Amino acid sequence: MPSIYLAGPEVFLQDAMAVMREKRRLARSFGFEPTGPGSDENQGPVVGLNATAIYARNEDAMRRAEFCLANITPFRGISADPGTVYEIGFMIALGRTVWAYTNHPDDYGVRVRSIWYAGLEIDEGSGRRRGPDGLAIENHGKADNLMIDAGIEAQCGRVLRAPVLPADPDRDLTTYREALQALTEICSN
Repeated sequence: MPSIYLAGPEVFLQDAMAVMREKRRLARSFGFEPTGPGSDENQGPVVGLNATAIYARNEDAMRRAEFCLANITPFRGISADPGTVYEIGFMIALGRTVWAYTNHPDDYGVRVRSIWYAGLEIDEGSGRRRGPDGLAIENHGKADNLMIDAGIEAQCGRVLRAPVLPADPDRDLTTYREALQALTEICSN
């Protein structure tokens, strides 16, 4: 059974244990052994552990995993959780195959315009779109910052997006299931 590191911000949810339990169950149903935060029921909660201990636990889990599946649904803003992004980079640096999914259908540039600048005037005339603060708006058609998507794709990974924003993007596992299914097909070839 190939091991898969499940990266994502679910650990911050009020019902984190239930959400992560379901993600583990689904991963196993597709033939993967999950590692990562909340993946080992016998490991115990991180409550009371300091940051160094939590990091060491996660690094060990990443090093043991053959694959990574990361939830890059925007978290506390317009982009993916920064810890998840770190884990993506770490796994890519280890040479592992990384896939990602997001429950937000819009391109990163669209979210910058519609959420960050929220209706403020965008300068379209300078050859590069810029917000009212003068900062350029990334417009590459990617699900998130180009370094996330392009890094995943450079290692033969994929980024899957939900076709529409689900009612509860923090907990909806439809696109997660689709990613597991697609990964299963790749692993069986």
